[in-house]
Amino acid sequence: MQLSYVKSNRFLWPTALLAVFMLVFLVGLTSGSVKYKSLERMLIQWDGQHYLSIARDGYEMFPCPRGPHQICGNVGWFPLFPLTGRAVAWLGLDVRWALLLAGWIALWAALLLLFDLVRRPFNTTTAVGTLVALLAFPSAFYFLTAFPYALFLLLAVLTMWLLQQERFSWLWLPSGLLAVTYPSGVVIVLPLIWYLVSRWRTLSAHGKAGVLCGIASVGVALAAYAGYYWYRFDDFLLYFRFQNQPMYAHEPAFPLLTIFESLRNYSTSYSVTLIISAVVVMLVAFYRTKVPATWQLFMFGILLFTPAAGTTDCYYRHIVVAFPLAVMVGLALNDRRRRWLVPAYIICAQVMAWVGYLPQYKDGRLI
Repeated sequence: MQLSYVKSNRFLWPTALLAVFMLVFLVGLTSGSVKYKSLERMLIQWDGQHYLSIARDGYEMFPCPRGPHQICGNVGWFPLFPLTGRAVAWLGLDVRWALLLAGWIALWAALLLLFDLVRRPFNTTTAVGTLVALLAFPSAFYFLTAFPYALFLLLAVLTMWLLQQERFSWLWLPSGLLAVTYPSGVVIVLPLIWYLVSRWRTLSAHGKAGVLCGIASVGVALAAYAGYYWYRFDDFLLYFRFQNQPMYAHEPAFPLLTIFESLRNYSTSYSVTLIISAVVVMLVAFYRTKVPATWQLFMFGILLFTPAAGTTDCYYRHIVVAFPLAVMVGLALNDRRRRWLVPAYIICAQVMAWVGYLPQYKDGRLI
């Protein structure tokens, strides 16, 4: 790494903000009323335990104790994040810390790349504001846990950065990996298709081939994942059968209707209701058309993906990777009329985090 880069704002701002973010929230996660005393156990809850089991022991499937016709095991979780944790564990680390370290390194790389991605079309102020807005989001602490959101963010930002730099030859790699990082990774095809169609007349043959490969790699990666299940468990559609069980009840639905039903249903967790309301307010307050269409398509794809699967469960953490929403907050710093909304957003987001989401997570109630 060149010394000039280390001394530049492009390195210092993301690194300093990450250091503050980690210090504040790692201390916050281990202080006060907590379910688990050790830091690594606090950060590896719920789905994190499944990612840990995949990293440590591989995939396994067995009949559920509650009924032999139902599937139990860890086959409902995607492979790239645990595989990354296992690779880090080869350095001699305990697999628990390797999984967490893999996420933290991915988050650092994502912030460095996101700063550059935003700074180029806008300015340094917008880039800094974007990182602050992203890390201030009420459930942003999930980036520090054993969930794949940091790795997801890195791959999504890298895909957009490659598009921005017109480095089409490598698009297939992050877009394909994104597809096997988390289910919502498939939405990356939306900006890629838009880019291809909107620039078809001006793109070179090389560019068209690169973007097409980026789109195709999503399908190839998912087919390879399903193919592994066919080879290992003799079931090509095992992931879908697992997720369609009553416990998860994932099925196609019209996303806006799902959101409306969630808000209308009084049994819906207030954690979900609150975050949906917050996102709507953010879109109304900060939406800017100057954000590139490719970024916007990715953002709306992430915001609507979970409801499109017929549920809003865990919506508060599924959307932390919707970075263009943070870009819109950062852009408000350049607008005299909207500038005051940024500190208001940060204050409200932190109140939501420290009064609502963080205490619930520490008590083991925020799945």
